[in-house]
Amino acid sequence: MVWKEPSDAERRLREQLAAHGLSVSWAKIRRWREFGALPWKKRHGLGRGSGSASDLLPETFAVAEALALATTKKKPLEQAVLHVFTTHPRFDQVRAARSVPLPERAVRRALVWYMARDDSHPLAAIEKAVQSADGCPDKAMDAALESAHRYFSKLYRQGKQGRHPPGTTLPDSLADADGLATFAVAMVLGFENFGTDAVVEAVSQSLPELPDEYGEQVFTQLSKAAQEAERHRENPFSRRSRWPSLQDRVQRMEHVDYREICAVRDVLALLVEASPALALARRTGVEDPAVLHIEATRASNQRTDEYLRRAEAISRHPGERAWKGFTGLLLNVCTAPRRLSTFPEDVTALDPALDDLSGLGRRILASQTAKHETPKRHKNTAD
Repeated sequence: MVWKEPSDAERRLREQLAAHGLSVSWAKIRRWREFGALPWKKRHGLGRGSGSASDLLPETFAVAEALALATTKKKPLEQAVLHVFTTHPRFDQVRAARSVPLPERAVRRALVWYMARDDSHPLAAIEKAVQSADGCPDKAMDAALESAHRYFSKLYRQGKQGRHPPGTTLPDSLADADGLATFAVAMVLGFENFGTDAVVEAVSQSLPELPDEYGEQVFTQLSKAAQEAERHRENPFSRRSRWPSLQDRVQRMEHVDYREICAVRDVLALLVEASPALALARRTGVEDPAVLHIEATRASNQRTDEYLRRAEAISRHPGERAWKGFTGLLLNVCTAPRRLSTFPEDVTALDPALDDLSGLGRRILASQTAKHETPKRHKNTAD
């Protein structure tokens, strides 16, 4: 592809960036434009055969500055877009991301790019392993099982060491890890392609221990029911348990309104911003009314607790690393219709505790200062 010489608007943008200490080639600016990452005003005619010109929009510089900062280490443009969308590179604060008006087209393209490469979720990792088998069923099964057993065994070891990822269900034992691995592969490849007996055995390994006689009776009945369904060519397990393919997840995201994606992003950014103060309050036992309300809410709502724990994990990383965990959490909400529908209720349950973050932070710090202050000793003036 042969590009034309830079337009006047591209030259002006480059000059503005240079004035702020950012050296960006016009070719890079052109790539940003082609990707859809820069807000850009449509060209307009100059009249009387004089050609056309394009002006810079007021928000163009803000986006270009953020992209320039995010691409200083030659990262993929998609990664830079997600970095800017979640954490402004200049301030290294998640809350600053909301001030950068990235175009919808660029954000959606970057999210699809991330989904195609992400293997942090066990089922996504299994799916990638299956894709590497080049369509051979036997190789796909072997690759899926190897990936699943590696993931859940590692998760079990991480849990024993107290360093597992937040929001994950830990295997109780290595046998439980094996059962979860088998069930996970069945979710990806399809229960109908895996075998009823193997799936029932996996379920029995992954459930809490039951009294022997009762447990055997439950799983015998489950196995018989599943085999009966198979004889009638019915799916013995719920179709909803099937892991959605990458294409399914991309389509789900395409159906979510961009304003809703940004709204979820803004709420998650607020939770990340609040995390350091809330973590300090939890460690030190601060009895602030807002903190007590948050703790009561997360104790009564598992999803709210998960969002807060994952937000805290994100807050521990600098922006150049935080974008990845943030993007994963955002997609976790937006590509799961049930999660997305309950998300407003799950987070508004925290209201009004996070309405004044700066005030909450000051109160927590003041409480810590008061705890560490020692009473001043005064001379006895009666002597």
